[in-house]
Amino acid sequence: MPKLAGEDPQAETIKTGILQMKRVLFALPLLVMASSAFAAGLTVTNNSGLPFDELSASPAGKNTFGANLMDGIKEGALDNGKTVAIAALPDGMYDFKVSAPDEGILCTISNVEVKGSKVEFTAELGKTCK
Repeated sequence: MPKLAGEDPQAETIKTGILQMKRVLFALPLLVMASSAFAAGLTVTNNSGLPFDELSASPAGKNTFGANLMDGIKEGALDNGKTVAIAALPDGMYDFKVSAPDEGILCTISNVEVKGSKVEFTAELGKTCK
């Protein structure tokens, strides 16, 4: 900022501080919205007819399944007919490995689209569980 003749250096410091605070206050709501969207993760709706206790994903056709996306989510939270938010996953086409050990289920559901941080496992997809 240009200095005016006889301007107090302390006043200059205060003006700079106020400008920096305005920037932070402007950016804060944007950061909160971004962190909320990230924290929400992937919303999964299970209408497959199968219970899901563990769920891992691989890019479609790659067979590179990662960690359990439902880590820390209680058993039964994603039984048939339920919806739950799990770990984040970018939009795209995926193969999902489904596991429900107590029910003897371990299978793969292929070519499932994740879009807008949402995925629905339909009854048709449940029938493809191999």
